[in-house]
Formats: sequence, C-alpha cells, structure tokens
Amino acid sequence: MRNHRSLLTASASLLASLALTSCQPQTDQTRAASEASGPGQWLGATGHQLWAQVYPSAKRSAHPTLLLVLHGDAPFNKPEYQYTVARQAAQANADVVAVALLRPGYTDPAGHQSDGERGETTGDNYTPAVIDAIAAALDTLRARYHAGRVVVAGHSGGAAITADLLGRHPGRVDAALLAACPCNVAAWRTHMKRHTGGGAIWDQPVASVSPEQVVARIPATTRVALLVGTADSIAPKGLTEDYYRRLQRQGIPATLHELPGLGHEIFLGKAVQQELKGLLH
Repeated sequence: MRNHRSLLTASASLLASLALTSCQPQTDQTRAASEASGPGQWLGATGHQLWAQVYPSAKRSAHPTLLLVLHGDAPFNKPEYQYTVARQAAQANADVVAVALLRPGYTDPAGHQSDGERGETTGDNYTPAVIDAIAAALDTLRARYHAGRVVVAGHSGGAAITADLLGRHPGRVDAALLAACPCNVAAWRTHMKRHTGGGAIWDQPVASVSPEQVVARIPATTRVALLVGTADSIAPKGLTEDYYRRLQRQGIPATLHELPGLGHEIFLGKAVQQELKGLLH
C-alpha cells in the first residue's frame, strides 16, 4: 500500500518532496528497540500514540513555558529536524520544556512511528482527527510539566496545523510561530498542481481544515509570529501575507517577517530561534 501511495504521489510531488523537509532517511528500527534511546516518550493511549522528544532547559521554574515543535509534510523522507529546533530552543532559553512531536502517521529515522494517518502529503492530512490528536498531546504535556504558558512552532504543513490548532482549540495556545505556512489549503494545492506539473492527485477532495476557515475563532490575546522566505516556491509568501492580513482584521497581535532571498527550508535558520526567543519570554 505504501509503495502504491508513493507511485501515485511521485509524479505530482517530486519537487515538494525535495523542499518540504531537510532530513535524511535511515533504516527503520522497531518501536521497542527505539524507545530505549534518546529523550523520548509516547503520548496517548494504545492505538493513538504519538512519539515526542523532550528537551528541558537547564534551569526551570515550577511552571515553565511549554514549546511544542511540529515538522512539515516530508513526502518521502523521515522527519527529524523538529528535534534539532526543539533542542536548540531549550539550550538557548531558560525556563522552557521544548517538545518535538512526530505528527500522526509519520516515522522518524530512528524507527519511531506515531499512530494515525499520514496521508498523501498533498495538503490532505490537516484533518480534524490530526488536529485533535495533537491538541490532546498538548494537554497531556501541559499537565505533565505544569506549564505556565504554551507556545507552538510549526514549519510548512506543521505551520498549517499550528494555525488550525489556534482556531479549532481556542485558548490552548498562548503564542505561535508559523514558518513557510501554506495557510490557505485550497490555494496552496492549486499552486502546487501548477508548480509541479502534477495531475489529478491535486484535485482529489480532502478533509483538511484550512487556517483561514478558523481564524475568526482565535482569541485576540494570542500572539502569532509569521516567517516566510521571499523566494519560497513551495509555499509562496503571498499565502503568509494573506493570512497575516486576516489576523490583523481579527485584532490578533501578529508580526510578519519576510526573509530576503530565502526559500522554503527556513526552519533550521537563525530567524526561527530569534522569533522563538521573543515568544517564549
């Protein structure tokens, strides 16, 4: 089934596969063998478990800030760059518990696989089930670490899910960073069909929640920072600019920083850590 899925996606998503993630695939290991190494833990009940790696700051109060980091769609590769972003944030900021979450259905290079549906990575996996699963994991983490505040940072498809989380579960998140966001799913899918020379797979109906559909439900107290490269050909800056204007119309304190000459792979850059520093404190 997985091979069939890859064949369907390859002709439409080859360019997206090169740009939506910066991680390299490695040989799978079993879940049991992988659990023994690294700062990891499973969240959720059996059959609904998500893998997370946790990086606490060296100095923490009784109520630290919880940072949740979400990776992009990674059409063919196994994402791990979220772990680097979380670890760097914990090292650079005091009083933080940074948690990198492996999105539902995804496998990382160490062989951890979160339960759930990965989808075809064509904007089809930002579904209510995925968003709610991440919200449930967030609730567990908030209680486990007695978090005083919650910040969520997402890249690409992870940014779309972060924006969906803000509106579908208002009040759960205090601040968010959206990097290279395909913040209008229908417009993004139309762009990708044209950009890749793709076929009917981009026209298939999807059950994804598009961020602009739930933006009106985001509390006005939520801080949102948006980052986008001016040369991003995968999630063009116009999508981020339009979402920023929608946030402004809702009275939400949002900032937009465009990174001159940069493309889609900005999540490991200094600008992300700089934005996180501002949101975490």
